[in-house]
Amino acid sequence: MKISKTFGTLSTVFLSQFLVLKAYAADVDPLSLLDPLNPMKTDLNTFITNAINFAITLAALVCVAILIASGYMYITASGDEAKVEKATKSMTGAIIGLVICFIAVILVQFVLKNLLEQK
Repeated sequence: MKISKTFGTLSTVFLSQFLVLKAYAADVDPLSLLDPLNPMKTDLNTFITNAINFAITLAALVCVAILIASGYMYITASGDEAKVEKATKSMTGAIIGLVICFIAVILVQFVLKNLLEQK
């Protein structure tokens, strides 16, 4: 039962990205988003930039999924201190991971703007 609820939550988080694209850009094919990662069609700087941005986005989504799962673990702990401690450590790690993702986005933008002179 817990696995199906967790899977449902995670699938909702990942599928919501495609629904948002569908709502704002009706003619966007979700598979075309992976096209910038194709090294045959882009130069090296663009490929590396897109790969880094894709990795940061994926890491942020994983952190949000872990945060949701650990919140669920915390709620269903029923006062068991071992489960509460495990959920708290998971939440702390997920929040630290999200902070690192946000810092990475700022750092990548800084490097691209100042060192590589791209806009």
